Amino acid sequence: MKATKKIFFTFIISLIVSSMVGQTNKPGAYQKAIAEYSQGHFEAAINFLNNDYLSVENDAIFALLRGDCYFAMRRFENALQDYTRAYKLKNKKALLKIACCYAESEDAQKAVEFLKEYLKTPNKLSQSEIKLMPSFAKIEHTKVWINLWKEEHYNSYEQKTDEAKYLMNKEDYANALDILDKLIIKNKRRHRAYVLRGDILMLNKDYKNAAHAYIKASEIKKHNNSYKIKAAEAFLRSKKYKKAENLYALIIQDPYYNPGILGNYVRTELHLKNYTEAETINKLFLSCFPNKAEAYYLAGLIQFNKGNNINALENLNKAIETDNSNAAYFIAAGDAYLKTNTFESAVYVYSMALDLNPKLAEVWYKSGLAKIKLHRYSEACSDLKTAKLLNYNKADDLLFKYCK
Repeated sequence: MKATKKIFFTFIISLIVSSMVGQTNKPGAYQKAIAEYSQGHFEAAINFLNNDYLSVENDAIFALLRGDCYFAMRRFENALQDYTRAYKLKNKKALLKIACCYAESEDAQKAVEFLKEYLKTPNKLSQSEIKLMPSFAKIEHTKVWINLWKEEHYNSYEQKTDEAKYLMNKEDYANALDILDKLIIKNKRRHRAYVLRGDILMLNKDYKNAAHAYIKASEIKKHNNSYKIKAAEAFLRSKKYKKAENLYALIIQDPYYNPGILGNYVRTELHLKNYTEAETINKLFLSCFPNKAEAYYLAGLIQFNKGNNINALENLNKAIETDNSNAAYFIAAGDAYLKTNTFESAVYVYSMALDLNPKLAEVWYKSGLAKIKLHRYSEACSDLKTAKLLNYNKADDLLFKYCK
């Protein structure tokens, strides 16, 4: 009976995921804007937001993003107007941003006034993070700023998580985890310690337990998409692709999701061999980032896996033209050239990958294989021997056959 229920539940989840993927044909103004913002195209981001005027006027998240654009452009008066609008729309994160605007204009009194209000909020940044913000360097020698930090603004839980984060940054993971584990035992319904625990486990490549920590945090803070994003990446890295897929499908239902996560969503679908879904999501990725090498690379991988090698090469060459510093792009192109028996081109692009990273054992092997096809046996044997030296044992058969 339990097995039947599990199969039924899995079937329902699959239907939900398919339905969600089908609904992701067009990015919204927010996704277009945040994509431009993330690339430093602040005017373009503002234009997308302004095209949805009602949202900017009535939606705190839209107002915050436009404020961030103005702030990055050092148009602090415009930024202050948007941050103030966001605060009036009940977004308390705006308090810190308002304080930054006043600090930039060296109005220490106003900056501290809003910062004090921000420090009363439950999910505030740590004291060390706030003090390191560049805007506050302009007022850090003022009396009002110095007096602010003579007061106590953080409870013991917040102080301990800050201490754990400091130790994490110092790579003292054992002591950081010890602090966090004790906090979790005493504070099972508080999310921050779980997230930091997940961050440390990710740094130590313990992706399975990191995912568990992030899931616990997301269960406590159900509307915090960032924890779901962290969990999805951890599941992807731990090869729990179905769990990653289910999370990504939920994440993109949030109207404020960051389209930067779409690349990993595509990778997840590729691992699951869901090439149609991968293609749909990657089109969305490309519509948000039309000049992003990663999106063309993923388009190339999709076409390669579908057996469309010519289309794959068109996309992979675009990726290389956009960014020629990523060995993975050259490797994928080499694989497509190998499939189409274009061996000279395969050798060339594999050599470019090896210029970027000479420790790629499998690429030495593939380069050797392409050179065998070209009857360049001496060069092929040299490549195969390098692959073998790098512990790529699959080279043994070709070495035995061609390199006695």
